[in-house]
Amino acid sequence: MKLYRNFLFGVASLISPFLWSQEGSLSGSLQDQEQETIPFATVAVMKLPDSTVVTGTTTEMDGTFKMDTPQKGEYLLRFSAIGFKATFTEPFRVSATTYKKNFGTVIMETAVTSLDEVMIKTWRPRVKVENGKMIMRVQGTAVAAGSTAYEMLSRAPGVSVNQNGDFSINGKQGVAVMIDGRMSYLSPAELQAMLNGMPAENIEEIEVINNPSAKYDAEGAAGILNIKLKKNTLTGFTASIYSGVEMRHQTLFNGGLNLGYKSGNWNSFANLDLSERGVFRDQYSIRTFPGTVEYTMYEQTGLQERKDFIPTVQLGTDYEINENNSIGVMANIMYRDRRMDWNTNSILGNPGEDYLTIAAQNNLDQTYRNAQFNVHYTGKLDTLGTTISANVDFARLNTEDFSDFTNRYDYSQTAEQNTQFLNSQSFSDFDIYAANIDFVKPLSDRSSFEVGVKTSKVVSKSRLEFYELQEGSNVYDPERSDSFKYTEEIYAAYVNYSNRLSNTWNVQVGLRAEQTVGEGNSARLDKVGSRDYLEIFPNIMLEQNVSDNYKLNYSFSKRISRPNYSYFNPVAFYLDPYSYVVGNPDLRAEITTSYKVSQTFFKKFNLLLSYDHVKDFSAEVPSTNNETGETNFTTRNLDNSRSYTATLVAPVELASFWNTNNNLVLNQQYFDLTLNEQKVSNDNFFYLFQTNHQINLPWDISLELNGSFQGPVAYGVYNIDEQWWLDAGLKKSFLNDRLNVTVSATDVFEGKRMDINAAFLGNTIYINQYFDERAISVNLRYRLSRSKSKAKARSTNLEELERAGG
Repeated sequence: MKLYRNFLFGVASLISPFLWSQEGSLSGSLQDQEQETIPFATVAVMKLPDSTVVTGTTTEMDGTFKMDTPQKGEYLLRFSAIGFKATFTEPFRVSATTYKKNFGTVIMETAVTSLDEVMIKTWRPRVKVENGKMIMRVQGTAVAAGSTAYEMLSRAPGVSVNQNGDFSINGKQGVAVMIDGRMSYLSPAELQAMLNGMPAENIEEIEVINNPSAKYDAEGAAGILNIKLKKNTLTGFTASIYSGVEMRHQTLFNGGLNLGYKSGNWNSFANLDLSERGVFRDQYSIRTFPGTVEYTMYEQTGLQERKDFIPTVQLGTDYEINENNSIGVMANIMYRDRRMDWNTNSILGNPGEDYLTIAAQNNLDQTYRNAQFNVHYTGKLDTLGTTISANVDFARLNTEDFSDFTNRYDYSQTAEQNTQFLNSQSFSDFDIYAANIDFVKPLSDRSSFEVGVKTSKVVSKSRLEFYELQEGSNVYDPERSDSFKYTEEIYAAYVNYSNRLSNTWNVQVGLRAEQTVGEGNSARLDKVGSRDYLEIFPNIMLEQNVSDNYKLNYSFSKRISRPNYSYFNPVAFYLDPYSYVVGNPDLRAEITTSYKVSQTFFKKFNLLLSYDHVKDFSAEVPSTNNETGETNFTTRNLDNSRSYTATLVAPVELASFWNTNNNLVLNQQYFDLTLNEQKVSNDNFFYLFQTNHQINLPWDISLELNGSFQGPVAYGVYNIDEQWWLDAGLKKSFLNDRLNVTVSATDVFEGKRMDINAAFLGNTIYINQYFDERAISVNLRYRLSRSKSKAKARSTNLEELERAGG
């Protein structure tokens, strides 16, 4: 162990002057003479000396563009947009595919002859496949207004959500979430809290990475969801303000202010957001269990009402020391004040016999604080594409819960009544530290080499104090109270090599090693659990360009999903008089081995076939005490899990005014586990169809529809029945595009109601619940900077580049 750490620090010291791997790219932004952005402009890459157009792109809504570096040679860029004169850059020479150049802000002059009214209807894809990533555009979409980052992630292609709110990709569990390429390191509950406090208005796009290279953390067996936040690329001061109201079971609001300033070597931003989020849940459940317990049936109805008040602040600045070196800092601060009421009515009994009813009230007051900080440095060592970068991250999270439980017992056989008053106080703290150094070196114009090291540490502390009111005084309950501390350190190193073997074949080979050291300590149980293991994660990708319209990609990888820190705590957490959540200090990490074949047809249709084998798959397993009738819900390792998956991405233009992006997932799942020395299997065929429709209506109104149809899901011993839902949004711009008005509706037909079943060893569980996701919202966004319309619309797409001469 010590030798391994010394090795990592030795590698770090050797490349400490060098810091972060970057792919080759050409980027910049376009503005007019009034310093207004120019969206949908054509950016053509022209090869010299014959000015042949070899590739190109279009600018985003904020005027920015970014595209892959072309092959070795001399080029210039040509910018064109309706109402403007064509603009050219100075020639530049590409020495390797890792060559990177930012052209800064390019100013385009207004054409002498202006067009009063020009309408060109073309489409920018909502979803595209690029460099092995599935990228969903969020910025400027109608359904993003008023939504949260969590809601947008759940709408990403191939992504679904289980009964606990955890993400799946293509029906497979174990998803890591990153923000701007940095791992979150949060538990599922903490991650949901952070994402629900992050407005979707601040997101540019979401990347679904099915097969991450060795450069990425090995965490996330099913893949990675990477949230890319908006970046300020405009010179001078920019500002926009937004506000919205949402009507569901409760009336909620959101609002915020986005500021940006770019001048000289400085580029700074500030996002100030304030929102009120709410949940209303109705639930029905019934559990039956065999044996000699007093009651063999437990039936419950419940209503939950929750309201969150969430202010957030995002701050950041970057400083270009010179053309080869830059440094920056970022901060993300969030506070959440939560009030929740959870009222249930339960019936316990046996068929044809007297019964016991329990009316329970649970009132929760919670405060949550999340402060994250990042310092980053980027440097260029030469003009050949050798780059370095480093990141240092720190986060501190704190949660304080104060709960009151009132349980009223009614015994039908004796008419006796009894009321129990309980209350609890719980406190949890997370300190997260992470640092990484990356170095990339082009070996030639066809090959490159990457190496990097990373270390992270998480310290999790929790304390639970449980009390029962007796004779007017709170009496401490030591059996239900505990304090728990868990510390986990991860030391990682990787190497990555890529080579363009020919015009037909490309290969990338990577190897990553991660050493995990963890220790948990329960004070009440005086129990210490430790883990110390080294895992090697190979990653091989082979790309075959069969023709201009057909491409194949073969890959093999190995990844890991580590358990949530709180799962190691062996204490029983109280849910209701007959339900507890119990931790498992012996829980092991999941190891997933994946084989994938991806096919791309006509540069826009994509078919992915994959096989995944998961060792030590983990899932929640309920168990009933035959003497007390209490049910404990514990996450434990199953024997194994296997799945076969096919994923199809198909964008289709139905008409000049109607464009669609479609995603179909077919997945056959197999789960095997041993319970009480008996083999239990749970096999299931899962499907997910997602369709996004963008429709141009009269009067410059844009309509967006998102429909999803999800088949039955198997998750350990649980089965979740099929669901379907429809979201819709209307968007209209006023005041020369300075004011955007959006009206949207979510889960229009209440199709997200969830039915959950489980049957094993004579036990049955059925749960029906709905989280009141049906809502209507109205949102306004006003851009405070000046705007001057040069044309009613400016748009193009890459298919038109060659016909228009670039």
